[in-house]
Amino acid sequence: MKTKTVIEVTKGSSGRALLGAWVLMGLWVTSVLGQEMPRELTLEHAIRLAKENNPVYLSTRNDIGASDWQVREAYGAFLPTVRGNGSASYTEAGVQRIGTLDFGAQSTDWYSSRYNLNMSWTLDGNTIFGVQNARASRNATEALVEAAEFDLESMVAMQYMGVLRMRDGVDVAIRQLDRARQNSEIIQTRVASGAAAGTDGKQAEVDLGRAEVGLIQAERQLREATSFLAEQIGIAIGETEVALVSEFTVFEPMWDRATLMQQALSSHPSLNAFVAQVGAGRARVRQAASQYFPTVSLSTGISGNTLQALNQDFVRNTVTSEQDARRENCDFMNALNQGLTQPLPGYEFQDCSGFVATDQMIQGALNKNASFPWNFTKTPMSFTLTVSIPVFTGFTRQRQVAEAQQAAEDAEHGQRAEELRLRTAVTQAFDNLTAAHRVVQLEERNRQVAEEQLQLQQRRYSLGAAALLELMDAQTTVSTADQAYLNAVYDFHWNLIRLEAAVGQPLRSR
Repeated sequence: MKTKTVIEVTKGSSGRALLGAWVLMGLWVTSVLGQEMPRELTLEHAIRLAKENNPVYLSTRNDIGASDWQVREAYGAFLPTVRGNGSASYTEAGVQRIGTLDFGAQSTDWYSSRYNLNMSWTLDGNTIFGVQNARASRNATEALVEAAEFDLESMVAMQYMGVLRMRDGVDVAIRQLDRARQNSEIIQTRVASGAAAGTDGKQAEVDLGRAEVGLIQAERQLREATSFLAEQIGIAIGETEVALVSEFTVFEPMWDRATLMQQALSSHPSLNAFVAQVGAGRARVRQAASQYFPTVSLSTGISGNTLQALNQDFVRNTVTSEQDARRENCDFMNALNQGLTQPLPGYEFQDCSGFVATDQMIQGALNKNASFPWNFTKTPMSFTLTVSIPVFTGFTRQRQVAEAQQAAEDAEHGQRAEELRLRTAVTQAFDNLTAAHRVVQLEERNRQVAEEQLQLQQRRYSLGAAALLELMDAQTTVSTADQAYLNAVYDFHWNLIRLEAAVGQPLRSR
């Protein structure tokens, strides 16, 4: 036998307006995505909105981007590192001094520029095992995000069911208020006719007031549950009316406990997260132990510079001075050779008239001087190969390896603890769900019997065959039975959600 959790109320009833004020929840979405909340919200849609707006879940999901870059960085460690820099400078003409030292006057302004391009490549154990560690860390992060996503689904489902519970609680309170009014009318009629004492009428007024208080409290609880649901979804409560339209039925659980246990231990998101953390811990141990490996480094670089005099007369004078110096040296050597009684071996008289600064020579010097900023003079390239073998590092490696091993062992203990927790959770949730189903059947029968008893006592009291106490007792019994039935129904649904959370996957369509 299936029982709907949504209790139908006639649209034309006076209580439907009060119920509609809270059943049609005001949820106005101001999410970062700017999406509008639909007027009818199913559980599936609520879960989807929570995944798009819940700030805690979104914060956890953002970790995936960083872990992806960590993997890229690990692969990039196998590539060489290239660094480049350049500079340009200007030096004004004048006397160059450093402290009390005088280096003479500089007769021209100077422009200069320089570049360096260096490349280095390093291979060590940290690089070799870095990719494995980064990939294991990324798998652990993805598993944690999947576990957080599943936990969010369970929390939204639980809170969604809580709003339905409070909504139906408002309906029960309205029905209790209607019964109190009916009883009050019956009692006031007998009091007016003199068939009942006036104290019966006062008691009826008290019972009616208690029913009104119960409705106020039920409405407040609905508003509170709605706020909690909005918090889980990640939206703000506003003016747009949205109704929860998903309906759930009570059914007899036909699952096998052993099968559910196997599903939980083989694919539960939280257990997968612990397994991934164990893998990441083992990868960190291997990376820490790789510090005993030697390190091989290769580096090379190229560079160039320019130097340009701004005063062209300085360049011309320099060329002229060089040629004059060469001519004077030539004349000196000729004179020296002629003055010797025995000429210099192998020396021949030279014509010194050719050492003259020509226009072509001066123009060539001016062209070479015009090098700033891009006409660089390159320096020779060099290569350096270094092999470093760690001998003693003050027990730093031993400490890091020990810490990594302890962290890996802690992750294994955490995985084992999670397995034990899931075993207990599946067992308890399955037992509670089975018991809740039997309780629903009993409470449904109790409610029907209590309703029949109330109708009987109302007729007997109107005929004077029953006392007011008997009528009040019947009314209390009905109220208690309605509330007990409502609690039993939602205990079933909450235990089903807990069983799904323990198994790690939905067990019924949403």
